[in-house]
Amino acid sequence: MSRWQKFCFFMFFFLMFGLPFLSTILSNIDLEESTGFNDYARITDLNYRAIVLDQPGQGGNVLVEERITFDIHAASKNNLFWELWRDLPEDTVDGLKVDYDVLHVSQVNDHGPDRVYEESPKLYWDDSDYTSSTYGPYKWYHSPGPYNEYLNRYECVFFYVNGLYRDEVTFQLIYIIHNAALKYNDTSELYLSMYSEDSIKYLESFHGEIIFPNEDMPKKGNYLFHTFGTNSNTFEVKESDTLYPGFHTFSFDLDEDDLKFHPYNQYLEFTLLSFNEDRHIFTENAPDNYYSDSDYLEEAKAALDQYDQEYINAKNNQKIVLCLSILASFLLLYYTIRRDRKIKKRHQFYQPTTKIDYFREIPSDLDPVFAARLVFLNKKRKPKDGDGYSALLLSLIRKGYIELQRIDPNKDWKTNNMQLNVLYNPLAGKTINTSPTPTIAVESKSIEEKTGISNQTTVSVTPPVERYNIYGKKLELLTTNEEHYFNLIMRHSFGKPISMSQFEQQVASDYDHTNSFVSSISKSTVDIGISKGYFQKVLFDRLKNHANSTAKMWIILSILIMTLGNYLLHFTRLDLAYGSLFILGISMILCAIYLKHCSKHYILFTQFGIDEYEKWKGLYHFLNDMTRMKEKTVIELPLWEKYLVYATAFGISDKVIKALKINCPDVAASPVLSNQYIYRGTFRTSGRTFSHSVYRASSVSRSHSYRSGSFYGGGGRGGGGGGGGH
Repeated sequence: MSRWQKFCFFMFFFLMFGLPFLSTILSNIDLEESTGFNDYARITDLNYRAIVLDQPGQGGNVLVEERITFDIHAASKNNLFWELWRDLPEDTVDGLKVDYDVLHVSQVNDHGPDRVYEESPKLYWDDSDYTSSTYGPYKWYHSPGPYNEYLNRYECVFFYVNGLYRDEVTFQLIYIIHNAALKYNDTSELYLSMYSEDSIKYLESFHGEIIFPNEDMPKKGNYLFHTFGTNSNTFEVKESDTLYPGFHTFSFDLDEDDLKFHPYNQYLEFTLLSFNEDRHIFTENAPDNYYSDSDYLEEAKAALDQYDQEYINAKNNQKIVLCLSILASFLLLYYTIRRDRKIKKRHQFYQPTTKIDYFREIPSDLDPVFAARLVFLNKKRKPKDGDGYSALLLSLIRKGYIELQRIDPNKDWKTNNMQLNVLYNPLAGKTINTSPTPTIAVESKSIEEKTGISNQTTVSVTPPVERYNIYGKKLELLTTNEEHYFNLIMRHSFGKPISMSQFEQQVASDYDHTNSFVSSISKSTVDIGISKGYFQKVLFDRLKNHANSTAKMWIILSILIMTLGNYLLHFTRLDLAYGSLFILGISMILCAIYLKHCSKHYILFTQFGIDEYEKWKGLYHFLNDMTRMKEKTVIELPLWEKYLVYATAFGISDKVIKALKINCPDVAASPVLSNQYIYRGTFRTSGRTFSHSVYRASSVSRSHSYRSGSFYGGGGRGGGGGGGGH
């Protein structure tokens, strides 16, 4: 097992056992109280007392007394809170409407008597209502609602306060719930929805009591009760006959640890069912509903069992999801490792003959653009087009095909003050030769030696023609992309001097030809790689690209699973399922990392290609290492010139220039290095501006080709009517 495989397995097991604890901790973290723009009033403490009433004319009702503590966080002192409220959720159950009568509202003072609020005759709408002498603060209003058909459950009591900023206030509220107790043929049901939804998110304590007069309390064995809500599904209730003489009390006391909620359990509810001979003991005076003569007990018990079973099923489902995620993670890891082995079995991946960390010589007279793309095949970033164009221009200068001059010697080296002089014109003095071009028959033995692929085909090779520039200097042959760049210069200069700015303008406006130039540069990697025996086939990097795209897809999918997936689960009883989606997501990320690591070995080099790649990579590391470059004392100026060409293509020319100034101060003998435009490194700007010109022209050319042709139907040629205009 390789080091990467061991690392993946280690991280997998660590995260598999560590993440459930992490998710549990994260799910229980309470956010700090906000002090920003979106602050609001939070209900933090509640004392709730409900007394069951079964008197003539009041049967089925419950008298409720509450003490509600609000923690006020107004957005600013200029934007105070002027009203608080308590939702009173109304509903219609079996034909009877559950609604409310508010009897009393007062503000509880720690020191001194409570302040009793008066009932307001209206619901406040305007800002002046809150501060007027007629209405103003210290009043309450019971809003029965609803005000439209979409708010059919809306009922509320408002407390109008005198502008609160950062305060804790407690209110006492007394009201009657109508039809909280319902009567059926074989049972009676008391159902209290005490608090629900957003109002309970910040509760720190909830003390509650549900009180039955002894004459209305069923005997032992003739009733059952149940509570609903919180993350625990239910909460503990104690019974007492002595807490209040003459009354049977159900009480509970919940603290901050008990009051934990998720979107699916944001409620605190209590129900009691009476049956047998006490089935109507607390609903003798309750009104009949639509189903008073029907049996309901078994249905109610089944509903309670179903509620409890949902909690048990949710816990089991969480464990199932956890097991499935672990299994899926194992399968994914197994698939990733097996996939790598199958690819390595199907394809021949050569290993370099010698591992090279640093290579100080120029491996070959390789095209600068191809050399950069070769070096960056296994790096995260790609070589920039602008650096490649700068390298090609610099190489043409080094080889003597062109030279750069300032138009005005008194001005600085800038694009509008630079002139390209063509030193070699292939058409100058050329005559037509009617005799056949001599050819030499050779066997492609060198290709076989480089690639290991046998090729006995006999080809015709035209012997190269010697080239001399206008200064009589014998010129080196141009590489593929250097030839493309030189031909582009010749196209726009006609062999005559041309300013750099004019050249770039003409390139930018010569759309189709520039696009063809870009395409040729782009295809050169495959053309050079195949023709010179670096790669086994045209699609030499397909396996690598596919592995990288798969890795990216897995990373994106893992992020979606861990964010969107957990967000959606948060609203269900599965909750975070013990961190199941975190386990699956992290395992996908680990597999993606492993895939990207393996993809570096998926390039179909030949043996010659991998050996050359190792040398060029070593040269890149050498040129990129300032320490080693400073230690190198090089007196051969041509080698420094080549260093600069390839370093420019690699995007690290600044490091070579710095080393050049230290190790080779006398550069006057080199027409390339003595040029201040090159020596100072500002030549790279021409590559960037030229790249922008090329990009604009190529984009226009492609857009023209996309828009060409005729379109019929769908308004391709316009038509129709319209108006507008004043």
